[in-house]
Amino acid sequence: MTKDELVERAKRQLNAGQPEPRVWPDAEIDIDAAIMVASNKLADEVMYDPYERALLQQTYSITLDGSGQGDLLSATGSITGLTGEILQDGIRSGNVLDFDGNQLQPLLHYADFLKPQPTVYAYYTIKDRDKILTRRIGQQVNGVADIQGVNGPLTIVASYAPDNVSSWPSELEDRLVQALVDTVAQKITPANA
Repeated sequence: MTKDELVERAKRQLNAGQPEPRVWPDAEIDIDAAIMVASNKLADEVMYDPYERALLQQTYSITLDGSGQGDLLSATGSITGLTGEILQDGIRSGNVLDFDGNQLQPLLHYADFLKPQPTVYAYYTIKDRDKILTRRIGQQVNGVADIQGVNGPLTIVASYAPDNVSSWPSELEDRLVQALVDTVAQKITPANA
């Protein structure tokens, strides 16, 4: 589905059952402006639904620096080929593997990342909303100086919010139209209404 097709479908749904004169045909710019909000809202809903989550998940490869840190904003998705689409909350509902095949366990708070944890796991945490930090398996940590990063690159299966309308899976197109209609109906009042 293209952006124009999405806007047209939303206009038709907004006009359905409306008395003449219809006011939505002239609101294309307003409807188009609400696409990103509707897209992000639906991506969040899908991310939290275990039955649909896989529809908006893709694999990311993230290069790590010498300290085991990687930049989430530079991660390129395997399906869309775009950067910046990864949802941070979607990482925890996915999977994070190091180069050696170890699954990293999430630590939600940076303070917990700096504290001793069971050494049978490798760990990761997200810092400053754009950095992923890692801790090697089998390594006892009592403070910052003890942290050793995992071997990279990381392979992350995570949820994403498509940047392009055409990147949405066909199974979710009707829901995207409905999300756009709901967003437009809440945010925009037609001039003649």
